[in-house]
Amino acid sequence: MDTTTSQPAEPAATGIPLASESRIPEPLGPLQLVEYPHPALLRPARRLVRIDDAVCEAVEQMFEIMYESVGIGLAANQVALPYRLFIVNLEAHCDAGEELVFINPSLSRPRGTAVQEEGCLSLPGLRMDVRRPERVVIDAWSLDGTPIHLDLDGMLARVVQHEFDHLEGRLFTDRLPEAAALEARRSLETFREVFEGRQSRGELPASKSLLARLDRLEADRCDGPNAHA
Repeated sequence: MDTTTSQPAEPAATGIPLASESRIPEPLGPLQLVEYPHPALLRPARRLVRIDDAVCEAVEQMFEIMYESVGIGLAANQVALPYRLFIVNLEAHCDAGEELVFINPSLSRPRGTAVQEEGCLSLPGLRMDVRRPERVVIDAWSLDGTPIHLDLDGMLARVVQHEFDHLEGRLFTDRLPEAAALEARRSLETFREVFEGRQSRGELPASKSLLARLDRLEADRCDGPNAHA
């Protein structure tokens, strides 16, 4: 688990120029859930430095997608957005629970340890026991620019760590012990075969095109290169 500094990178206020003003920003939607091994899932997301209407609308779509999939957490790169942003609602329903948005989060002070079964919307049907810290502190920013500092435990701590891993380009399968990882690897290979089959039939863009779009999205709203943390 990453135990970086507890102060998150501040998102820029609306009105700060886009990273590239020479072209119209890449549209963010409509969004859809992506599955392994989509390139967005396998590389670290970048810090947001502009929160505009398009990002706010993307967050709304993310909640809709999460609820439709009966999920309790969703990271931006699970909908092919390369941004350090994730959402959580432990009740998995729009009319219950609390909708939480974490922008540019960092985690610190991991304490204790617990093992619990986890699944992932980007790895449908795969569930495995995962060991994580029982408690963790998150620092982040809300969608309106309010700083967030929470000392978490229980299910919320686990979900936040799971989604934070996504922003680091990691899946819960990366945290499995050797025997379980070997079992999961067979499922991952099946996901890869399905994904590549859809690409070969033209149902999905080639990986080169997917990566190029991620690069354009980063150029619109993210900070400089190699600043992932």
